Amino acid sequence: MKDLFQNTDEYLALPKDHKRDFLDELYQYLVDSNANAVDYQKVKIQSSAAICPNCKSEDVIKAGKQNGRQVYKCKTCGYQFRETARTFVYRMRKYPLMLDYMRCMLDGKSLRACASEVGICLKTSFQWRHKILAALRSFEGGIGFSGIVEADELLINYSEKGRKFKSLEEYERARKKKHPKVAVLVVTDREGNLLFKQVGEKKVKNEQLKEELKNRISEKNLVCVKPKKEFKKGVKSLKSKKVIVNKRQVKRGIYSVKIVEEKIKDFKVWLCRFHGVATKYLQSYLMWYVITNKYLKDLIEPDIGRLLNLSSHDRWAWDKYRGLMKQKYK
Repeated sequence: MKDLFQNTDEYLALPKDHKRDFLDELYQYLVDSNANAVDYQKVKIQSSAAICPNCKSEDVIKAGKQNGRQVYKCKTCGYQFRETARTFVYRMRKYPLMLDYMRCMLDGKSLRACASEVGICLKTSFQWRHKILAALRSFEGGIGFSGIVEADELLINYSEKGRKFKSLEEYERARKKKHPKVAVLVVTDREGNLLFKQVGEKKVKNEQLKEELKNRISEKNLVCVKPKKEFKKGVKSLKSKKVIVNKRQVKRGIYSVKIVEEKIKDFKVWLCRFHGVATKYLQSYLMWYVITNKYLKDLIEPDIGRLLNLSSHDRWAWDKYRGLMKQKYK
């Protein structure tokens, strides 16, 4: 990775098209350079100002190196940290295997199969997947739409897959308890932008629809929804134009919700490979699907570089991951 560090400024100055080409070749470049995910994370950190993970201050100075890694010190609170602190590779012991793990992950292999092939335990395989997915969730807020926008809902069964029970009594209580379906808002446009957002229970409410769309669309958009009560209320106050897609609109063939319906069907097929996902992790998998559709090329080696780049983008991925792991079932 020495060459990349020597040319960091040159890499950061690349235009978008050239950076995409670079990412397509990133995996092979790392292999040839005997580099790993931590090395690339360092480069990503250098693309922005150092921030103290303790107090979020940018008043930070370099404070030497430890085991070859740059150490920083916050002048505000005195906290010392390494450049990869709070990123998805933070406290990762077997990080040289991460690129191989991403290959297995992109190949659609199970947690157990990934662990066996890479040479890690099942617990580590689970942790690595969710650290990557926690990092990908940072892109959720930046999703916007243009032109004609279609919105619909997806209802998914509540799940506590993988939950460990302290006693037989706790298991029996959980088994008898009935949960409503989980509501997912699905929005897409004709340009390939896509949003899957877990918003609550039973069904998507009009307030949830308004909240998610208000900063993602403008008055230049045209929103198509089905004639559902909550959706009709939700789009009523939006500044953009609205079309309630009924049988007459479908017959005229101008406006429809066919694209969003296809996205929902494709997602259901994609989700089947995991044989069920716990509801507390559902949003992570929803964003994985969104990222797969928008940023990846369905070519393993180019996608490893792209996935690594996307995962390295979020300097607070560790906090998101820890917060998710601490969530308890009701």
